[in-house]
Amino acid sequence: MELTEGVLKRRSIRLFTEQKITDEDLHTILRAGMTGPSCANTRDWSFLVVRDKETLNKMADANGRPAGPLRHCDVGILILGDLERAFPPAKEYWVIDGAIAGQNMILAAEGLGIGSVWLGTWPQMDRVEKQRELFSLPDTVVPHSIIAFGYPAEEKKGDHPDYEESQVHFERW
Repeated sequence: MELTEGVLKRRSIRLFTEQKITDEDLHTILRAGMTGPSCANTRDWSFLVVRDKETLNKMADANGRPAGPLRHCDVGILILGDLERAFPPAKEYWVIDGAIAGQNMILAAEGLGIGSVWLGTWPQMDRVEKQRELFSLPDTVVPHSIIAFGYPAEEKKGDHPDYEESQVHFERW
């Protein structure tokens, strides 16, 4: 699939089949997350990969009702910000770096025919603390978001707006 086509057709998938993601495809998805830009190339993220159904259910419980897709996906990836690796003059860039890594993984999955949905964690501190506790994370490692991956059991078309000309400004507001 051509990159632009994948970007434009990507939709959030919340229902998944039982088909397993191969280790090779999972590696490709993770590698895509690691190839995104990060502030001063700090690479201030880590990824916690979960396939165990019991743990996926606990992650869903910790993140609340919107995280239901974790209960049916093949793989959940918790994106983590590593404050010890973050850009010292502006550590807050870890949030952007994690978002870029997540988007890259979502797009790589799309290219492989694998569906995904992004599930927000940070800055909802109750979710952050529950994920931190679930995985016994150190204080310097902050849960950012979770992405549920699996083969789509639903087909979605056109469920989000296309180009919105009113949101684009050239040269001035």
